[in-house]
Amino acid sequence: MITWPWSQRAGTGSLVLGGLPERLLWLHAAGPLGQPGALLGGGELAWAAADSAAAARALRDLGLPLRQAVAVLPLQQSQWLQIETPAVPPDELRAAARWRVKELVEGRVDELTLDVMQVGDGRERAHSHVFVAAASRERVDELGRLAQEAGLALTVVDVAEAAQRNLIAAHAAARGLRTRAVAGLVRHGAHCLLTIGAGDELFYARRIDWDGQAMAPAAAASFAAGGDDGLESLDFVDYGAETAAPVAADGLQHLVIELQRSFDVWERTWTDLPLAGVVLALGDAGAAAAEAIVSATGLRVEALDVEALFPGYAALAGSSEMQEALLPLLGELLRAETSKL
Repeated sequence: MITWPWSQRAGTGSLVLGGLPERLLWLHAAGPLGQPGALLGGGELAWAAADSAAAARALRDLGLPLRQAVAVLPLQQSQWLQIETPAVPPDELRAAARWRVKELVEGRVDELTLDVMQVGDGRERAHSHVFVAAASRERVDELGRLAQEAGLALTVVDVAEAAQRNLIAAHAAARGLRTRAVAGLVRHGAHCLLTIGAGDELFYARRIDWDGQAMAPAAAASFAAGGDDGLESLDFVDYGAETAAPVAADGLQHLVIELQRSFDVWERTWTDLPLAGVVLALGDAGAAAAEAIVSATGLRVEALDVEALFPGYAALAGSSEMQEALLPLLGELLRAETSKL
């Protein structure tokens, strides 16, 4: 089942699994979850749904000195909703949320495992809300069986929204922005995940359809609101001399319009938490998207500095495609749950 929030358990380092059902990804760090320290290994193992035992053997053959693992589901393998907090005692909140979302989720609610997390940091508001994470019970059980066959106890299965919260919060803290509201936009294949957090807590999360492989280098120019204040005028931007990847203007326009809508909602909802900036992890399309977002919103934009958080990550992951695929696992390594329901 999804266990969220959860308590850390002692062990030699941390192991995160992910990527199923398309492939099996793994990351091993020296320290405990929340304080992972140096990355010791990671990558992709052979996986076939019809022969999970082979994947379990490959995982076991890594010879990692661990007895436990955690996992994070790919974005497309979970559902994410926000509802008004049911007026029930805390120990009945999950059951009440299950009843509330039964008409909102895809699939039958009795075939899903779900959990809830408070929206924001608990500050006083007229109406409080909770996030609801839902995932196929079959998929979660599949991860549990894989870990068991590899000689591991799977202590938690998490979702991309929570993992991304951790990554963006760590990046913001390194920039002296821990208590400020910072948005993160990360590519997950043909989708982007937008999160906004402050003080290590998640306040907003939204999934946006976007095909980042279709962009024109000059696409961002069409979003200029007049003037010539580009990236160089904002010291928060850190894309250097990176060349904008080819991106289709319509794809980029859709992305920026959806971001503007989300930021408008944010400004109306959280008037006491103005956005300090936007952190991007969009691969080769990052520079073009950064220009467009700056021109359209006036917000400060910066690339997610994964190397600063995890030195040697690029060399360990190898290809840019693998670096992108492993980002949710990095976020899970950083998890130290403090949210109160």
